[in-house]
Amino acid sequence: MSYWNKYPNIQKEMDKVEEILADTVKSRRKIVQDASMDLIQAGGKRIRPALTIISAQFGQYESDKVTTLAAALELFHTATLIHDDIIDNAKTRRGIETAQSKYGKDIAVYTGDYLFSKAFLLVSRIDGGQKVVHLSRFIKAICEGEIEQHAAKYNSTGSIVTYLKRIKYKTALLFALCCQVGAEAAECSPKTIRSLRRYGMSMGTAFQLKDDLLDLTGDEKITGKPVGSDIVEGVYTMPLLYTLRNNSFRTKTLEVLNKTSLSFTDIAELVVLIKEAGGIEYTRDFEKKYYHKARQSLKQLRDHPNVAILDDLIREMEIRVK
Repeated sequence: MSYWNKYPNIQKEMDKVEEILADTVKSRRKIVQDASMDLIQAGGKRIRPALTIISAQFGQYESDKVTTLAAALELFHTATLIHDDIIDNAKTRRGIETAQSKYGKDIAVYTGDYLFSKAFLLVSRIDGGQKVVHLSRFIKAICEGEIEQHAAKYNSTGSIVTYLKRIKYKTALLFALCCQVGAEAAECSPKTIRSLRRYGMSMGTAFQLKDDLLDLTGDEKITGKPVGSDIVEGVYTMPLLYTLRNNSFRTKTLEVLNKTSLSFTDIAELVVLIKEAGGIEYTRDFEKKYYHKARQSLKQLRDHPNVAILDDLIREMEIRVK
């Protein structure tokens, strides 16, 4: 059952988004269409397109316009996931085999590019100029965030501040973009647009911090990926970076990290070190700060039914386990 079923007005629009997605990825090249549909049909909460719709309903809502934008943003996101899986050599995503694992890296690369092009075509139907430029700038920044993460792999001297900047571009910016684009499409007031954008930025940051925690504390049967996958791939997130800053744990942690390859036992040892150093609690405290920031942004919005929906989403993210 879809998460949005409890909000019929949102679910109705999300159903339209699903139809647009399915129609947009159709291709004469069956393998490209199949590779695209595999990930699209894997589902998920579709938080990003939902944020676009919810934000647009604060203003003059136009269903066709907004659902098309929402679908385009989901395609952008899906394309980045495909490229991420290629870089990480990931075998599964959302519980299904990844495009690069099922079809090979070459087809996966082309599929990601195909989805990017389809997303821009969708946006161009609404606005042939300014919106494409606007979105292109944001997507450029998001890609730069991904590149920064790749460049920082296996870097044990990274700072917390640098890490937060990186996830701002890698994850939070797309959340903020979805809120902003939706509000702008509905001609909301500048104050409303700013508040929704801040909400999205805070939620996106908290979302990534939660992912970082679940990578170390989640149940593999629920998350769909082995514990410590980020560490194995050289992505050192906040809990580990905090541990490396602690002189009482740094030496032992580096001894394990510097091994040629990390076994299941090594990862388990690192998780214990991170917990003992306080890295988990430190990250949870940061996560809570961003939920608080998101709630503060909602206080700036006028009385509207969708404020309650956005507040409910915060609570849902606080307790999510995958």
